[in-house]
Amino acid sequence: RKANVRVVAATNVNLQGAVKAGDFREDLYFRLNVFPIHIPPLRERRADIPLLLNHFLNKFTHRHGKTVTGFSERAIEGLMNYNWPGNIRELENLIERGVILAQKAGVIDLCHLFTSGEKVDSSILALSKTGSLRGARASGEAGADPARDAGGLDRLVDDMLAQGTDFDALESKLLETAVAKAKGNLSQAARLLGITRAQLAYRLKKRGQGD
Repeated sequence: RKANVRVVAATNVNLQGAVKAGDFREDLYFRLNVFPIHIPPLRERRADIPLLLNHFLNKFTHRHGKTVTGFSERAIEGLMNYNWPGNIRELENLIERGVILAQKAGVIDLCHLFTSGEKVDSSILALSKTGSLRGARASGEAGADPARDAGGLDRLVDDMLAQGTDFDALESKLLETAVAKAKGNLSQAARLLGITRAQLAYRLKKRGQGD
């Protein structure tokens, strides 16, 4: 019996280059290459990100039965400027992570998203003068001096880059220092960092710094 099928194939490899290098069969390439469609990576079509954010936010708030009202400005800036090596699948995973970590009826902030060592532009991070990682609700605290904080942040970032400190090492040090200052009290340490106790416990467990 004969079968009538249509093959739809996808790859993130340059097949023409693979054929020339001898890594892909030329005859198979010409059999598949009937109507090629090139889809640019997400980093080359950032205008799509806001639409995808709304789509994935609706998807995961329904899946987890949780009300999350949206994204902070800082989270949107971070998402728009991130390089997206994992393309849309990585974006989808980050938004689900954000929905899980965000407070109920709150917004997704930067600290809810990039928690697995992703390389984020350090200028987007909101750090206090002491180097504490802040949540969105902490950035407008009474008595804060935005101009002075910005200058301190610039100097801190310059020092970090000069010393070759990456974001992963910075976060580990912030967690360790906050817990030490709070003498092991996770609720107090979380307040110092501007995140919830659950978020702090998650980060410590992920890094093997918890119990």
